[in-house]
Amino acid sequence: MYKLVALDLDDTLLTTDKRVSERNRQALKACLEAGIDVVTASGRFNESQLVFIKEIGLGLEKKVHVGDGGGTIFTEAQVLETLGAFSPEVYQSVLDQARALELPCFVTNGENVYYDIPDQPLCGVYGRVKNVRRPYIFEIEDLGAVTTPLKLIFHYDNPEELARIYKISHPDIITFHAARQLMEITLKTLNKFDALKRLGERCGVTPQEMVCIGDSENDIPMVKQAGLGMVVKNALDTVKAQADVVGEKTNDEDGVAWLLEHYVLN
Repeated sequence: MYKLVALDLDDTLLTTDKRVSERNRQALKACLEAGIDVVTASGRFNESQLVFIKEIGLGLEKKVHVGDGGGTIFTEAQVLETLGAFSPEVYQSVLDQARALELPCFVTNGENVYYDIPDQPLCGVYGRVKNVRRPYIFEIEDLGAVTTPLKLIFHYDNPEELARIYKISHPDIITFHAARQLMEITLKTLNKFDALKRLGERCGVTPQEMVCIGDSENDIPMVKQAGLGMVVKNALDTVKAQADVVGEKTNDEDGVAWLLEHYVLN
């Protein structure tokens, strides 16, 4: 029997206009009533993630969640663990390459999100979530001063910009799609599944007792290695290839509810 459902947010549980549908909410409620825990595992920064967790309206903010693509394990009250931080040497190498390629970026360290080039596209993407508890995005003089950095985030508008992001290289890093037109660079050791294993240790749940649902490349480790890994219809083909189940509905068609109703609650 499955004991825990872990959900990605953007383009999975959330609709394109960033809502949690009533049918999805009812499916999550049914899981809880059946004794199956429900948590989120998102690439979002935890303060932003909490806004959507609270909007689900089932008291999930009191539970333990995975944020920053596996970089943080947190509750509403505090960040419990920070995982997968860059070493200073690797971080500086990646940052130097980004600067040489003229690629502006944001950097998160589990406490805040930072940038040093104003008026970049990411400034229009981040910070639009309403009802956050506190400011968490800050302009600083030098991104090299960020301590315990977890990931670098890039926006691209065309194939040429995407190709430049992929030029950044180091044996210890991985580059992947985190959302539409968003790329992230992290250590290879940072991922949602490893964080979920740590979360499971806290909750007494093994990986085989987990159901993981996602859509993007940062969901691949948890979709591939969970007891049941599923994706919504709009998932990237690279993610579908690793899933046990590919849903028949998109994130705008109650895709999470469809998967849970057919494979967990049936």
